[in-house]
Amino acid sequence: MTGGKTEGGNGKVLKTNSKSKIFVFFSDHGAPGLIAFPTDYLYADALNDAINTMHANNMYDQMVFYIEACESGSMFPHLKSDINVAAMTASNATLSSWAAYCSPDDEVNGVPIGSCLGDLFSVNWMEDTEMNNPKTESMLMQHNNVKVLTTASPVEIFGDVDLVKYEVVGMFQGISDTSFVSW
Repeated sequence: MTGGKTEGGNGKVLKTNSKSKIFVFFSDHGAPGLIAFPTDYLYADALNDAINTMHANNMYDQMVFYIEACESGSMFPHLKSDINVAAMTASNATLSSWAAYCSPDDEVNGVPIGSCLGDLFSVNWMEDTEMNNPKTESMLMQHNNVKVLTTASPVEIFGDVDLVKYEVVGMFQGISDTSFVSW
């Protein structure tokens, strides 16, 4: 994330600048103070250090995280509110996040998969984005909608609350036409 190559990494680095708007979506497992990749962990302190390094090096204008993992709220207890970074998490620091589209709703082309196909938080924000106009729906509106729909875990917001209040979803989620102005 900080633009430098690391030992054991795949060589892919973020190539951003002070005008970049960054959206990070993570969905996998978590535990207090960490999120899990297939062969490694990312700890909350390392993520916080990376965010602070990015801020110090002017690597973004605004950055938003959506984290789907158990205890995902534990990743952002020290996220500063004045560095243009916001995070929405599927749960708080102590509770699990829960799956969606499980049996009997786990069919693909009429065939039961035998596994859950998504997570409540992730399914809810993606469906919310599809159902609403991302050019006009604020991130706070999306948070409020997702929080109501995600009944098994407490959806949380961390960091820059003003970013969430005033920026629209489309500034971070897939709209290539950025000619509209956020208010």
